[in-house]
Amino acid sequence: MAAIGAIRKHGVLLMIIIGFALLAFIVGDFTNLTALFSDKYTMASVNGEKLNDQYSREYEENSALWKLLYDKQTLEETENYQVHELTWNNLVESKLLDEQLNKLGLQYSSEMIEAATDEMIASLRTNRPNQLLAQMVSKLADQVGVENALSIISNIEDYRDVEGATELYNAYKAVQRFNITDAKRMHYYAMAQGALYFSDKMAEQLSKSNKSTMASFAVLNPYAPAFNDVVPSVSEKEMKQWYNDHKAAFKLSEDLRDIDVAIFPVSPSAEDLKTIEDSVRAAYQRFVEAPSLLEFNMAEEKGLVDSTYYTADDINIDELDSLIFKRPVGSMIEPFTYQDMVWYYGKVYGSQMRPDSVLVAYLVVDFKTTAQNPNGTRSKKEARLESDSLNNLLKNGANIFELLPNYLAGRQATDTTFWVPERGTIPELYNEFVKTNIGGTYVHKSGSAYVVYQILSKTTPVEKRQFVIYTTEIVPSEQTIKNIKSSATTLAAAATNADELVDNANAQGVQVLRGTNVRAMDAVISQLPNCREIVSWAFHKDVKTDDVSDVINLSNNKLYAVAAVRTVREKGMQKFDAVKTDIENQLKAEKKVEMIAQNANDEMAKGASLQDLASKYSTTLMDSVPLTYLADSYMNRNIEDAAIAQIFAMPANSSKAVNGKNYVYLVAVNDFVEQPASPNYMGEKSALRNICVGRGRNEASIMQGLKAKAEILDQRSMFYSR
Repeated sequence: MAAIGAIRKHGVLLMIIIGFALLAFIVGDFTNLTALFSDKYTMASVNGEKLNDQYSREYEENSALWKLLYDKQTLEETENYQVHELTWNNLVESKLLDEQLNKLGLQYSSEMIEAATDEMIASLRTNRPNQLLAQMVSKLADQVGVENALSIISNIEDYRDVEGATELYNAYKAVQRFNITDAKRMHYYAMAQGALYFSDKMAEQLSKSNKSTMASFAVLNPYAPAFNDVVPSVSEKEMKQWYNDHKAAFKLSEDLRDIDVAIFPVSPSAEDLKTIEDSVRAAYQRFVEAPSLLEFNMAEEKGLVDSTYYTADDINIDELDSLIFKRPVGSMIEPFTYQDMVWYYGKVYGSQMRPDSVLVAYLVVDFKTTAQNPNGTRSKKEARLESDSLNNLLKNGANIFELLPNYLAGRQATDTTFWVPERGTIPELYNEFVKTNIGGTYVHKSGSAYVVYQILSKTTPVEKRQFVIYTTEIVPSEQTIKNIKSSATTLAAAATNADELVDNANAQGVQVLRGTNVRAMDAVISQLPNCREIVSWAFHKDVKTDDVSDVINLSNNKLYAVAAVRTVREKGMQKFDAVKTDIENQLKAEKKVEMIAQNANDEMAKGASLQDLASKYSTTLMDSVPLTYLADSYMNRNIEDAAIAQIFAMPANSSKAVNGKNYVYLVAVNDFVEQPASPNYMGEKSALRNICVGRGRNEASIMQGLKAKAEILDQRSMFYSR
């Protein structure tokens, strides 16, 4: 009975526990249950909206666009980082703009997006096309021609599920998204900036403060050797007071790490270099003695002999250019190295004057095939006979464009003329075009059609040559790689903290790179690229200060590294001890500027002139420099604003040393002249706008303010652990 009473007493609690247990069972486990109520598995969110899937999708689209524009098959880690930052900044900005526009009653409906997209595509045929889309079309046009490229972009949705067109479609979606974000940005910033109002009274008051003067001044750099003996001191109390007064400056919006990296470049040993050279020279001797190029390729398993014709412009290695085009055909190319990376040898075996491209028009006579053209109406034999008939008609003077409508293989087109470039065209087909006279015809059989070409024009022939080049990379041997990795393993085993890693590396002559304030999404540490694996390790939840990594293989066996985490800075407010050194350095720098200014003023009080001080401190005194209180910095010889304020507070016809944040200025001013107000106070209102919103950074300042107020969760390092 006591047991039953206890159960009844805690019945509600038990029901809650059982309910959660059932939910956990349904979801899978308690870990998954926790995820429902936390951000543990959220990679990115803005104001509570989880954006994992959207971020991943937009990253893939942006990557596709990057690869298309820069002719890349894959991206380096440094490029991946840039794409990640581009994706994140665009996504956050777009979400914040949506929120602000919604508050103003402006939502981007599907109809508005469609209209903006149509306008973007239409711009391609104007003098002011969308730049990203124009670049896409230009890249496509290199492969399919301008009109075909425009047609593909105009009907891009037709390619959404086409195999092999995924990257193209994703690249287009990225351009479309950027275009919409630009439209949102234009609407919101126009309204936000238009909402700023500065009254004439306020502008008039500012105008009364505006003065100009002619000044002489010299700049003193506190880090010049002349000031090495100026050594300020800062007390613990001053540092703590500064910390308490400026706490907002020490709030981190993301986790950071300081990482030391000992690097072991993998390069060939002297023995490797000798072995490689001997191998290349032996192969070259066999090449010289071979009966023919074909037999050498067969014996050495080199594949088919390259029959392509190249121009001198196709050769981007100067030494090869000279060896191939400035010696007789039949010349051997003896072994040589290029940038200590590759051995080359080969032979020039052919030369011909050839056009770079040929203008053709064509007719397509397709036939039925099971795989490529199952709906064809002709047999292969019928298509061959019909193409022969068309060929004869053209040879007898028929107009190819009058025959065109019936021979398009179901496509919609009014003209099939296009320039065929030699590079990228099947060599055998292009050779036939070269051999065929202008006006002549050639019939080519493709997979499911006979294509009747007529040659309309050719570019001016230029000299092109045929050659074979054999290459051997200069790479380290397996034994050398093993030895280098062994050295890295020994260092990793001997170090138990960051200091030991650095000390042991220095003792062994191993270079150590130091990364400061490394972010979770970074891919570079102190100019060392492709460090994604090191960064991922350093930000793992189990890695803490002074942990040392195992040996890490970077750049596909080109570099081994051992890393240590020197400092862990967690997101949020940093403690005083963590930033004490930074505060001390900053306060000392400020005090040094103040001390130099005070010393200069003391010397002037004793009779020293500005020229005396300029000579003493090895700087130049500039005379008759116009300064204006409200002028932009570049108009005031880049004198810091803090110093300008002090200069215009000086008595007329006086001299003084004033300090900015970073420099000391020796200044002599003449009379101050009041500046007349600008018409309708436009200049003064512009100055007020710069003061309130930020000089030259209006849009960035507005967005920075929106980000500061938003709840933004950035855990994108999870992207690499999916």
